[in-house]
Amino acid sequence: MVKVSLKSVQMAVGISLATVVSVSAAQAAQPAWVGKVVAKIHHMVKVDQPRIPHRTFNIKSFGAVGNATTMNTVAIEKAIKACEKAGGGEVLIPAGKYLTGPLVLGSSMNFHLARGAEILMATNPKYYLPSAKNQRNIEHPGYRNCIVAAHAHDIAITGHGIIDGQGQAWWPRYRKQPGHKHPPKLPHRPFMVVLENCTRVLVQNVHLENSPMFHLVPNGCRDVIIDHVTITAPINTPNTDACDPAGWNYYITHCTFNEGDDCIAIKASARNGTPAHPSCENFLITHCAFEHGHGMSVGGQTNGCLKYVVVRDCTFDHTHRGVRLKAGPGYGGLSEYLWYQNLTMRDVRLPVFINSFYPKKPKTPSQVPPLRTHRNLPVWKHVYFENITSVNSPHAGRISALPGLPADDIVFSNVHISATRGFTMLNARNIRFINSSITVRHGPAVIPYNAEISGINLKTGQPK
Repeated sequence: MVKVSLKSVQMAVGISLATVVSVSAAQAAQPAWVGKVVAKIHHMVKVDQPRIPHRTFNIKSFGAVGNATTMNTVAIEKAIKACEKAGGGEVLIPAGKYLTGPLVLGSSMNFHLARGAEILMATNPKYYLPSAKNQRNIEHPGYRNCIVAAHAHDIAITGHGIIDGQGQAWWPRYRKQPGHKHPPKLPHRPFMVVLENCTRVLVQNVHLENSPMFHLVPNGCRDVIIDHVTITAPINTPNTDACDPAGWNYYITHCTFNEGDDCIAIKASARNGTPAHPSCENFLITHCAFEHGHGMSVGGQTNGCLKYVVVRDCTFDHTHRGVRLKAGPGYGGLSEYLWYQNLTMRDVRLPVFINSFYPKKPKTPSQVPPLRTHRNLPVWKHVYFENITSVNSPHAGRISALPGLPADDIVFSNVHISATRGFTMLNARNIRFINSSITVRHGPAVIPYNAEISGINLKTGQPK
């Protein structure tokens, strides 16, 4: 099964790249550095893919019962250990509902959920208490995560089944309570799927839903394909990010996101990243549907630096943000060569949002907070928006960069936004509009504060 799926993914990557290259040749208005991005993405699509032996370990053969009430942790662990001992293969979850506690996957392994299969994560916190022998939470102290792998290679989670985090049991305690400014300080909730420092990763066709916190976190991974994955949670759930990737060589395609926080948030937060050797590099994201949530994000930490991101042929419907670049002083770094192409947005609250003050959101110089640190400051440069349409937004967009570190070389080509109010730009330079328009119902189309803007009439929003 994995072999066939990987071949189809490889074909899709090739088609997507061919389209990018052909469009690049046709658009004379593109910045010179776009060719560099295409070359990097061309290198990325040669990504190594999981190599998994053709052996099957059916969890029912190890005592699993799919009745939604029997605790199956031990049975599933036995199947996983048998797979590892044999040198790898497929851990098969057949049709049925299997209740389980946390699980640790291994190398050369496909955790495959057949159609009609559901993994139900246990809701009692006692199953997630850390111990010396447990897989640790690398970034955050607190409860164990649900399904994890660390320092593994050739690993896949596939099939048309469901992994249900049953987060309903966790969310109420972690919401901001009436009369309180912040949510209560409690141990860190479990993430659903955490793949840390893994190589050659495939996540394909599965439906992830209702995680206690973040759903899919491939952190520090290399050569990753996320294909036809659906991630859902109620839109009012706290911090239920869909996919928070970090690492090198990612292809994310034909996915659907509908939840309560960031749909995708590239987390360039590793401490050992530098502009020359960024902690996140080479991301191709195509044909995804962003439904509810906070859109296509970078951050809120970029201190590990980020390079070469292409997001194309995606739709945004009722998201809080469209494209969202966010980091704050002390948690920032260089993010550059970001290309957003062929995007359609409808009823998005803020189609474009670049923010160097995260989590604060100043709109004017008088709202800029004092700079409390001069280390790890966010820098945004070489960002290209091409062939984008956005309708029915309250605000057209916002750029809020630091004084002395303006957002630089931001190009809007064939971008058309209709909104109630205009696009605010604070501390920006080399902002160019090419064959683009901003149509607003109230006030000027573009509101600049220490911003250098060309190619658009600031009042009418028409090409200039």
